[in-house]
Amino acid sequence: MISLLDNHFIFFGVLICGNILMYVINMCINYIWTRVHKMEALSVTKSDVNNSLLTLLINILVAIPGYFLYTKGYIQFTEHHFFIDLLLLLIGFDFSMYFLHYLSHTVKFLKSLHNDHHTHTSFNVFSLYVMNPFESFSFGLLLTVACFLFPVNIYSFLVFLVFNWLYGVISHLNTNSSSQPTVFVNHIFHKTHHTQYDCNYGFYTLLWDKLFGTFAKEGK
Repeated sequence: MISLLDNHFIFFGVLICGNILMYVINMCINYIWTRVHKMEALSVTKSDVNNSLLTLLINILVAIPGYFLYTKGYIQFTEHHFFIDLLLLLIGFDFSMYFLHYLSHTVKFLKSLHNDHHTHTSFNVFSLYVMNPFESFSFGLLLTVACFLFPVNIYSFLVFLVFNWLYGVISHLNTNSSSQPTVFVNHIFHKTHHTQYDCNYGFYTLLWDKLFGTFAKEGK
């Protein structure tokens, strides 16, 4: 697997096709969910389409600096300690994304950027990808920094990327329920965040929200 990264055509082919595929699958899942559960989706605007396509483009481009660092030997991947590395990625990003998400709601400059995502108090097929370009770039940069600081199992890294995307898809599905989860983040938890704004900052688990008192016990 690692040797395949040395082939520029394979890397960029997988990078581009993979991101486009995830973008389309996200729309399909959201659309099917809305139809099956007879939810009323947020109306799609031209701004949603343009913003989501820009996010898709940034998700592709932001991988290039990391790939350059890899080709120069500054970033190294391994094939050892799959479960340990995956666990560390999940725990590390669960906390760091909670912390950064909290700052995005409390620091004036970051709040003004994050408000782009909060124009959606309910969801449509593009909601996951509607965000300020700075935010999508920042997440990609955070991934690059993590790989720069610590040699990561390549399979752990890929599984984490898919997991993070899938969790984002699930979190942006509409719901009429207000019953909050107990351990792991879901669409009810995140819908409450979009409607109440100053609570439920977690990405994967409720641990940090419960620890720091930002968990909403009931949705609206």
